[in-house]
Amino acid sequence: MSEQKGVIKHGLAGGGFVTLLLAGLFVVGLGVPTSVSMVGIVLWLALVGVTMLVAGLRERVILGPATLEWPRVAAISITILTLGWVTISLAGILTGQTMTGLGSLEAVLTLGMAAYFGWFARECWVGGDWIDDATFTVE
Repeated sequence: MSEQKGVIKHGLAGGGFVTLLLAGLFVVGLGVPTSVSMVGIVLWLALVGVTMLVAGLRERVILGPATLEWPRVAAISITILTLGWVTISLAGILTGQTMTGLGSLEAVLTLGMAAYFGWFARECWVGGDWIDDATFTVE
């Protein structure tokens, strides 16, 4: 395993664990979610956490007749993370209740984050255009 691949896979596994922990803390701290928005947030965090953890710990995932290699699972996970973040941030901006409390500056941060994560998800999906393709090898 190349050093860059190891860094990315460990980051995915760690990020997945922490995201699952965050989803669990929402449930433990707030009780079983009853509002549609809170159920959505907990399910979004759980889905991101599971897919990140799988991408970080497995080389391949078999889903019925299809086999997904870890870079594709990572791309899907990062895309789900980005779409959820943008949705929550946009809803906060429109209602005046942003996650960070930074108001319109949050829009700039969200756009920057979405652009970076979108680029990284694409790199994972295609196996590296800008990042060394050895990073995305599947053993």
